[in-house]
Amino acid sequence: MNHLVVIRYYKPGDELLCREIIREGTMSTVNTAFIAGLTREITFQTMILTSAMMFIFLGVPFGVCFWSIPAVIVLMYVFIWLGHTYKALEMTEDVSNIPRVYMSSEFTGFWVAEAHEPYFMTREPNNVKYTIMSERELRERNIEIHQNHGKRVVGTVAITRSRNGPDTAWLRRMAVAPRYQRKGIASALLDEALRFCMDRGYAAVELVTSECHDAARELYLKKGFELKQMYHKPIVGTVVSIQMYALIFRIRPSEVTSTNALQ
Repeated sequence: MNHLVVIRYYKPGDELLCREIIREGTMSTVNTAFIAGLTREITFQTMILTSAMMFIFLGVPFGVCFWSIPAVIVLMYVFIWLGHTYKALEMTEDVSNIPRVYMSSEFTGFWVAEAHEPYFMTREPNNVKYTIMSERELRERNIEIHQNHGKRVVGTVAITRSRNGPDTAWLRRMAVAPRYQRKGIASALLDEALRFCMDRGYAAVELVTSECHDAARELYLKKGFELKQMYHKPIVGTVVSIQMYALIFRIRPSEVTSTNALQ
């Protein structure tokens, strides 16, 4: 197979590309978050109120007040970019030590999607069809990987314990490199993570995503996740916020729920 993606467990040395993929994934939503914030009613109210206060209370000429509107827009974009940059740094920091953060017990794990492709490709990855399989499937089907092919980590996903209970898993760090998206890689990573949770006896899997990740949210819902909670996460005070979605995948009734039902 000339173009193959293998879903495998993390190996030492994957950290650099994992950090890059997660950073790209975080920063890719800057424009989406900016547009979402710009189209909210409170944003327009803030811009008009700022101009009015400058004109009425400070006596600033109307022409100058008018320019406060684009100034607010620019500042909003800067704050959103800075917020995403800080978040990217925070997220990549824990990926710098995957064994400690994500592989501290048998109930946690970190997986990567590794693309195997010719060193000299004549087409871009988004124009290539990839065969995707897990390491287990690779062994079962006795498929040999070309030794002269290049290897590159193009996706990540992780499982940790949720703070909501010992029988609930928390799905984190789902990301796929932009050039390899819409290939089924995210779906395969999610399947591997859910299979792990089922094997470890988890009752449910939870995650949080935002309105900036429509494609990811659609994938989660398609895989059987349900909406648990919706809330707004502030980015620039109360002026700019993002709609967040807490989702849950129920594997079996939790012990807490079962105990309460018996009582």
